[in-house]
Amino acid sequence: MATMATMARATLLASSTLLLLAACGTSPQGYGLMAERNTAAQAQEQLQAAEQATQVDTAQTYLDLIAQMQQAGQWYASLAHTDAFDQEHGARPESQILRADALRSTGQFAAAQLHYLSLLGTANTSTRLQARARHGLGLLHASQGQYTQALEQLEQARRLHPIDPNILSDIAYAYMLNGYLETARIPVQQAAQLAPGNARVQLNLALYWLAAGEPAQAHRLLQRLAQPAAPNTPPLVPNASAAMLQPQLALIQKAVADRLYAQSLATSLRTRAQTAPAPAASAPSVQSTSATPAAARPTTSEDTGTGTNPATSAPPPAPPPAPTVETPPSVTRSSMPSHPPAQAVRADADDSNHYRN
Repeated sequence: MATMATMARATLLASSTLLLLAACGTSPQGYGLMAERNTAAQAQEQLQAAEQATQVDTAQTYLDLIAQMQQAGQWYASLAHTDAFDQEHGARPESQILRADALRSTGQFAAAQLHYLSLLGTANTSTRLQARARHGLGLLHASQGQYTQALEQLEQARRLHPIDPNILSDIAYAYMLNGYLETARIPVQQAAQLAPGNARVQLNLALYWLAAGEPAQAHRLLQRLAQPAAPNTPPLVPNASAAMLQPQLALIQKAVADRLYAQSLATSLRTRAQTAPAPAASAPSVQSTSATPAAARPTTSEDTGTGTNPATSAPPPAPPPAPTVETPPSVTRSSMPSHPPAQAVRADADDSNHYRN
């Protein structure tokens, strides 16, 4: 397609040049010299437009070349070529997104994040490139195990570009890694139908079928991927099998088991809180209200019913002392048997019956 576009622009350039030469070599037509000058000016404008179109096509071809390098996993080479592109054509949002992807894929996370955010803060960034920047930020968070932040960015990317199969496939994989298989079902199948020739997208669908307990669906898909789509063409995924997906499948199965265990534990705790007996009301503290012994306080008129002055009243005689009762020497406090404290009752019941794979 790029070659045809280049040939078309070359044809336009040649015809414009011929038109310019013809205009300079013929006698005045119509309104004389003014008509000739108008024809020459139009030819010059067409020539400049053709040259500009050819230059833009060259830049786009270079960008396509860098993108192909990245699809082949040549991230370091593509990073060098983004530098060369910027020197030749100037920095553009299209080259900056390629640079950010290359930085992320070569482990330069901080620099990649700065480039993604700068694209989001640029007014001339198209909606499609904004979606790619959000997508890149989501993958950046996912590569560091920050799946909550990754899903936030991927969801924003999906809202910006809802038919991008790479975004849909990656958001489905992120949900699977979080143990949400049902949430991953729609985007993973959307991606597979939008990009039937994308091997990674198709393998993510096979992975979903295995994790969802549909091995027959997964094996049918893997068999189709391992067969050539047409004569003399290589298969999309040579030697495709469920064995190649086992490491990712183990991660997803663990995530699903952890989520189910957490849900079961939370339900158990809520049930205990609802069925536990209410704590008994504590008895009110009784403060000592015993009156001062009569022998220790002066007699008042309220005691005697008379108006006797307590200062001149004689105190009543002291009561006789209580008889002393001696404890038998054979029974002492230290010789009494001591009882061990009651065994503490566990407040947490055994949770071994909860499902944890």
